[in-house]
Amino acid sequence: PALMLKDAQRWWAELKQRDGNGALALKMLTLCASRSGEIRGMHWDEIELFPHSKAQEIGYLGIWTCPANRMKANRDHRIPIIQPMLDLIMHNESKSGLVFPSRNNTAVSDMTLSAVMKRMHQADDRGFLDSDNKRPAVPHGIRSTFRNWVAETGQSREAAELQLAHKFGSKVEHSYYRTDLLDLRAQMLTEWFNFLEAKKDA
Repeated sequence: PALMLKDAQRWWAELKQRDGNGALALKMLTLCASRSGEIRGMHWDEIELFPHSKAQEIGYLGIWTCPANRMKANRDHRIPIIQPMLDLIMHNESKSGLVFPSRNNTAVSDMTLSAVMKRMHQADDRGFLDSDNKRPAVPHGIRSTFRNWVAETGQSREAAELQLAHKFGSKVEHSYYRTDLLDLRAQMLTEWFNFLEAKKDA
């Protein structure tokens, strides 16, 4: 079940009021449109932050490389780090190990993120339901919400599919597609964040 696009800004505003690493991980999942396991296993060793001069030149602050063993397609996946993501990462003062650890310093469970969304749904007067099946939205459905936003705002399909770590086009097309469009994806993710924040220029 996916969060309806018309509810996304209200949902995001409520999520920002919640504390704990489960909520932080859910925020990161939303900003990246990633799968739960990719975020829950996120490790400081996977993060490369750029010097200020390089970040200013290329337009994003670093790269998070999720390793193949946590990816559905079994391939390393690079994601550009924009300022709101960095703000979430920097909540962890240790700068080592898991970025969003549980209290016993293991990866938070998938149920932890689901529980955050369930509590948000139950605490809200209108709730956060899937438009088709009317069931409460779950973390994985955020990827569909993101994809709907991409379609409705005319974002690059290729950039979106790369961000979602999906294959697209024919086998021939994909074999010649050697770029992961990090610059374009950083811009797209910034616009996605601006939309969630309900900024006027989003």
